[in-house]
Amino acid sequence: MKTQLLMILSKTIIALFAIFFVSYASAQTPTEVKLKAFFEEDRGWCLDLRGPPVRAQPLGGVHGHTCYLYEESVSLDQGYVKEDILGKNIFRLAAFPDQCMTVYEPKSGTFVSMETCDGRVTQDIGLNDAGQIIPDMAPNLCLTIGTESLPGGGSMPLHILRSANFETCDDSLADRQTWELRTEWAGLGEATEPRTWIPTPREPGAGGGGMGMGGGMGMGGAMGMGAATEEETE
Repeated sequence: MKTQLLMILSKTIIALFAIFFVSYASAQTPTEVKLKAFFEEDRGWCLDLRGPPVRAQPLGGVHGHTCYLYEESVSLDQGYVKEDILGKNIFRLAAFPDQCMTVYEPKSGTFVSMETCDGRVTQDIGLNDAGQIIPDMAPNLCLTIGTESLPGGGSMPLHILRSANFETCDDSLADRQTWELRTEWAGLGEATEPRTWIPTPREPGAGGGGMGMGGGMGMGGAMGMGAATEEETE
């Protein structure tokens, strides 16, 4: 009799644990934090950890980068917990749940870092109905993507990247300060600017790949398209 009761109790505990685990897991939805404007990147601009996605580490903060969702899933270095953003005003990394977006200094131009989630006021950052990402401690600042694009690595077309900082909220900068969450791929957007960085065709017998800039200002062999570029810039 005791054995049967113990078996029933054990099964009940296991079942409750499974329910809790499934409920917890289902509440963790990885999402891209994507700029609404596409500019020169029809796959979209997303907040991205520095470094290649296969070895993503929350070091060095975030920048703007070609979104990876066209590859059918949110990548490790671009995935944030959707429920935390909408319900807690916390930008927590899904792959690194102890790391949260943090305002380095409450002033215009400040660096966007990823630091240990500990409830500090500099991690209270919300996405409002207008699509602005604003720190509670500095409501005059909006997360802003930069204007200059640089080459990254990856697929074709080449991935590109831009800086990301908290800047003074300004209606004239709305296209660089308006963000949205995206969990599913819905196809390419419409780029509103011509692509700056395009690959230069490799000549037969050339030692390394170069990259052209817009109308043919070749960069020669200074910036190859190999793994080193991916690791150093993405």
